[in-house]
Amino acid sequence: MDETANGQSCLLGLACGDALGRPVEFKSAEEIASQHGEVTEMLGHGTHGQPPGTITDDTEMALCIAESLVDRRGFDPADVADRFVDWLDSDPFDIGLMTRDSLSRIRQGTSWNDAGADVWESRPEGSNAGNGSVMRCAPHAIAFRHFDAELTQVSQLSSAITHADPRCQWGCVILNRTLANLIHDERDPLGTALKDTYSAPDELQTALTQVQEVVTGDRDSAVFETQLATSGYVVDSLQAGLYYGLTAESAETAIVQAVNSGGDTDTVGAIAGAVAGARFGSTDLPNRWIEEIEESDRLKRLAQRLLTIRMQIPGRGSTTMDDGTLIFKERTIEGPAYISAREFQEATIGHRPHPAPHRTIRTAYHELTPARAAMLDWERRAYAVDSGRCSTYAGPQIDLDAEPGFSQPTLVPVPQYPFVDAFDELPEQDQQRIMRDGQAAADAFVRAYAAFAGIRHPITETETDTVGIERMDPIAGATRVLVGTFADAGEALLRSNESGGYDSPAEIEAAFDISVAEGVIADHPRAVYDVAEIFPQLASGTGAILDYLTQLRPPQQQQTLTDTSPEDQLTDLRDTAHTMVGELHVMYESLRRVAVRHPEIEHENSKRTVSYRPSIPQTTSRSVESRLTSRAGTEVSPPLPTAARRPVPFLDAGSTLRHPNS
Repeated sequence: MDETANGQSCLLGLACGDALGRPVEFKSAEEIASQHGEVTEMLGHGTHGQPPGTITDDTEMALCIAESLVDRRGFDPADVADRFVDWLDSDPFDIGLMTRDSLSRIRQGTSWNDAGADVWESRPEGSNAGNGSVMRCAPHAIAFRHFDAELTQVSQLSSAITHADPRCQWGCVILNRTLANLIHDERDPLGTALKDTYSAPDELQTALTQVQEVVTGDRDSAVFETQLATSGYVVDSLQAGLYYGLTAESAETAIVQAVNSGGDTDTVGAIAGAVAGARFGSTDLPNRWIEEIEESDRLKRLAQRLLTIRMQIPGRGSTTMDDGTLIFKERTIEGPAYISAREFQEATIGHRPHPAPHRTIRTAYHELTPARAAMLDWERRAYAVDSGRCSTYAGPQIDLDAEPGFSQPTLVPVPQYPFVDAFDELPEQDQQRIMRDGQAAADAFVRAYAAFAGIRHPITETETDTVGIERMDPIAGATRVLVGTFADAGEALLRSNESGGYDSPAEIEAAFDISVAEGVIADHPRAVYDVAEIFPQLASGTGAILDYLTQLRPPQQQQTLTDTSPEDQLTDLRDTAHTMVGELHVMYESLRRVAVRHPEIEHENSKRTVSYRPSIPQTTSRSVESRLTSRAGTEVSPPLPTAARRPVPFLDAGSTLRHPNS
């Protein structure tokens, strides 16, 4: 996967499709064929009478968005709107009616988040959902490619500056999600983009689901292509552009097919070009096209900046250091925030060897808050990277905008589970850590359950008389209670209800598939608490069994029909009980690790408020501490490299679109 090539070719493909389609805009496929045969080269004159390789409003407005993202280090809708107005004042030769009306209102003093909605309200159905926002939205997909929730919000707000219709807003969302998926090489880019779009208009969902069916082979492509429309209606343009971009055998073929289909050729070509460019990479775009486009180098530079700069995520709260510079909640567009591994080591221990955190941190996970768990996890990652034991956690080299000669630090990503709202928003690395803990909990549960079966079976059989255990003793009652308790825990954690009964340990282990736990943790996080609430019953019952077996002594001169002495039988039962108790505590600690890391599991502040401050020598010249208040109300203290300590503008969480129907 080459995100740089895919990101650059996304913008270059947009421009190529735009410029190739510009001379034949508004012509039918038949007219294009009769006049040009097949358009495969940049043409001059034609519609708008411009030289070969001339871009239109599609690329020009995309440039406005890209430059705003780079200059403002985030999505600033007011700045984007101002750039659009400046572009309008340059008297462009091509501009859509809704775009012109909305920007004219902004120029006259209407706010950016009212202008598009006002124009939408004033227009009748049939002229209120043009393609003027989907054609320009690709830069957002590059900048926010790793953050689906933020990309969704930005896409909607950016569209609404001029096109407030839900079909336009959701069209931008789905197109940008598809582009982002293509840039980081998602195997099912459109299918994944269509997930969780229940609020999108049915007409849009239906049209794009049909494209997905062609991609997966569930719909005949030849028949579908004959039914495509290429008008300026957002649903038509997006359906056609995605179809050509996702089904063609090359980026060049996608753009040529889109342009020669007629209609709104520059926009359909631009959409298909952005999709195909992100799909195939820059080497698949003809150099003869790129060289004709004057803005090609500018597009490449902007794409590179969008791929590498630090960017504030819109709508997120921020916490700063006392000097007002460090935004710890900031996540870069490459992933989570990064902290220098060496800086933490130097600030906390100076020149002395630093012991591995897992050897010195004894805090039980059930005493942690999410923020403290993140900090301890980061310490472990930083130690592994700085000591040379593991490079897995090292972050990529990113542009920190440092002074010349600045030595780039080794960066370690901060775990993101205190700062996101949904499991699938977490970086893949953190998702996998939670999954592993969930599977460890399931594995320990099965081993504890198997140990329980290994105790219950001999206790409930007559041969237990040889070790002096009466069937009506309290220990037998404890086993009866635990049968149902273990079954409840298995149902919650592994979605399988095995009653236990007189099963052997091997039968218990065969009854459960611990890999099921990963899906339960991802989709049913409440199961973690369900099992945690059952744990006291399990602990109480197993503790009673262990206590009884510990105190029990076999009768003297006991006769046995087996080769194993009563003393050895009792020792085996005690060892099995110890194993069961130990495995249950492993299960519980693993469950608590999942609980403090999983963003969809809520915590009661009264039970989970913990203050954490690392031990830092008083003689250090620079304190590692800065206040970080998590959702759970915990203060921790992370360091960051000096070069990264700068405020970044971001969209205020209160900046929302006024919607006439809301």
